[in-house]
Amino acid sequence: MNFTQLKYFIAVCEFGTVSTAAEYLHISQPSLSLAIKELENEFGTVLFNRIYRGMELTAEGRLFLNMSKDIIERVESAEKIMKDAGHNKKTLKLGIPPMIGSLILPVIYNDFISKHDDISLEIVECGREEMTKKINEDQLDMAFISHDRSIDRAFDSLHVGNLEIVCSTAKSDPIGQKNVITAVELSKTPLVMFKDGFFQSDAIKTWFSKQETSPNILMKTDQLSTMIKVITSGTAVGFLFKKLIENESNIAWCHLSPVVTIDVSLIWQKNKFFTASMKSFKNFLKENELFG
Repeated sequence: MNFTQLKYFIAVCEFGTVSTAAEYLHISQPSLSLAIKELENEFGTVLFNRIYRGMELTAEGRLFLNMSKDIIERVESAEKIMKDAGHNKKTLKLGIPPMIGSLILPVIYNDFISKHDDISLEIVECGREEMTKKINEDQLDMAFISHDRSIDRAFDSLHVGNLEIVCSTAKSDPIGQKNVITAVELSKTPLVMFKDGFFQSDAIKTWFSKQETSPNILMKTDQLSTMIKVITSGTAVGFLFKKLIENESNIAWCHLSPVVTIDVSLIWQKNKFFTASMKSFKNFLKENELFG
């Protein structure tokens, strides 16, 4: 088994046919078929069932696919780290939830990247569940997460701030003119929420549950811009960080009762090789206040 065979195997899995995979890989169909057959002979098992429409993974094939992807990702990560070291150019793959990103990305670009032009920043926006999965799979170096309890022991972390979630409405909505609001008062109001897997949504659902009611969710999104458009149009009420909207002229807001606050921390995989770019970013956060 070699690295090339793994890449060929994954390509066939993704495209479902040898012909399409061979075209993508710019090799002949017989060469690709031979590479797959050599793998099967080496393992003494069948990886694909050959069917009329293409190739279908066997149970053994699905198992090998998961392991192959992990090997490829780790090899590519190692190549990137060593190439960065050799060319004195560092890459930082950073995960940021959408709502937190709108608050801290200007600070990161203006105050960190501007002073570290040797660092190339790759940003991935997603929810907490996907974020931690990507860190565990070495697809991210570090990530910001929202949390209300201690962080999983699989990660090292640095606490960077605390944020309040408030009820956010269009300026014309009477709800936004209140000082505080309870979950019971909002139980029949159409709501826009982040999709499942985003910590803010989990926090709000817990807030409703503790007051023995449930949210009336009109729609879910993973885009902050979509949420803001739905809120400002008056279509639904949402939940945003107070720090994000307190100075917005077209959004009204009121405190939740009881108040909902979340901690924000930077996390990374415990015992992970700590690159120079990761160290620089961690030191920057220690010395700077992200949320003013």
